[in-house]
Amino acid sequence: MGKEQEGRGNRQQRRMGREEEMVWSQFYRTVGDPTVAAELIAHMDQDDDARRQHSGLYLRCRQSLRRAKERQARARAVGKALRFMLFGVLGWPFAVLARCWRFTAEAGLAFLVRHDEPATVQLRKIGKRPAQKSKAVQEEPKAPATGSESR
Repeated sequence: MGKEQEGRGNRQQRRMGREEEMVWSQFYRTVGDPTVAAELIAHMDQDDDARRQHSGLYLRCRQSLRRAKERQARARAVGKALRFMLFGVLGWPFAVLARCWRFTAEAGLAFLVRHDEPATVQLRKIGKRPAQKSKAVQEEPKAPATGSESR
């Protein structure tokens, strides 16, 4: 009976070993996916034995992650160039037109609205004051004179 249990155990171990190898071989096919590659690297970083047994898979996972980063960097660069070109074609001319429109509107308002010269406004104010003061000055001589005039 001991031999039968050993035989069954060996058979189960062999079957498990075959299944395990099939799973690892499937990983070789799916290693192109960066998420799978990242998970495999995380697993192999914890299990040194698995990394030693499947060092080729580990290296392919690293390569897959590097390629994914390069792909993302290229996509960012293309997006940046595309945004710059679209701004040059659409955004910049509209910005220039908006500035010209603002300048034209301000210049038109400057011509339409009459602004008085500050000196003219000040002269008008001064011109109004003596008329009011002259009435006050006329009333003062009627008051009795005191001080140095009486000597």
